[in-house]
Amino acid sequence: MMKYQTKNIYYYRIIILLILLLNINKCCVNKIIVNSAANFFEDGISAIYMESDLKLAEAFLANNLKTIEIVLSKDVENQKLNLLAAQAFGAYAFAFVEDVDIHRAENFYNRGLNYAFKALPAKLTFDKKITPGELKKILLKYKKKHVPALFWLGYNWGQIVLKNLDDPRTLVNLSKVELIMQRCLTLDEAYNFAGVDLFYGCYFGGRPKILGGNPQKSKEFFDKSFTITGEKFYFSKYLKARYYAIQIQDKQLFDKLLDEVLDININDFPQVRLMNSIARKKAKLLKLDSEKYFLTN
Repeated sequence: MMKYQTKNIYYYRIIILLILLLNINKCCVNKIIVNSAANFFEDGISAIYMESDLKLAEAFLANNLKTIEIVLSKDVENQKLNLLAAQAFGAYAFAFVEDVDIHRAENFYNRGLNYAFKALPAKLTFDKKITPGELKKILLKYKKKHVPALFWLGYNWGQIVLKNLDDPRTLVNLSKVELIMQRCLTLDEAYNFAGVDLFYGCYFGGRPKILGGNPQKSKEFFDKSFTITGEKFYFSKYLKARYYAIQIQDKQLFDKLLDEVLDININDFPQVRLMNSIARKKAKLLKLDSEKYFLTN
């Protein structure tokens, strides 16, 4: 792992140096180098999913957020880099920021959302102002290959909406987010560890019934995610405890799910070491604060 990182860090430094030295008008050469940088970042994100040291992973993501933006400034329409930026800002905010600074996390989600809009296919672009009716029509033209951009757009937008349910100005976007994620569900439900099922589990579990919350649907989507990932992705168990178990006020289920996350051997599933490590960290924090989530007699 260390040999891989050292080799690629050296490669990455050469790419960045070349980009900074090149004249901005040399578009063709610039694009070639930017595309090479995009491939590096893409490989780096895949490799970091196997990391179990949270401090190292956080440092890697934090250091590369701005670097991605610097490279992107040389080719602002680069869809791959915009997608990587959308993913990186959204994932970093959720994994390492929102537990300690919700306002800073929301800022990152907004930045991720802006990049996600730029990652959409050129002939199928839309913005925040689109009406639900117009969005429904354009989404029918999206194909499976477009799911990554669509998913991270819905993910970042959804995080913003779910954290502002008391703001009517934000709620108008709720139906748009659901339309986007419904299209992802139809096209590629398994993408990003059944991420769309987890979204819907949180979506229906994180809201009161008066605002569209639905415990049964929340449970169904969480259970579907377990089936798709083979229960190797323990983040699903953490989220089910955080949203579904709390919503139905089932303290026994809450404790059971969190204990399963806390007891996991991170090395059992090397492809998702990082996400399972983050789940374990969040589960520990959630369990410590459990008293404030459950009503007492």
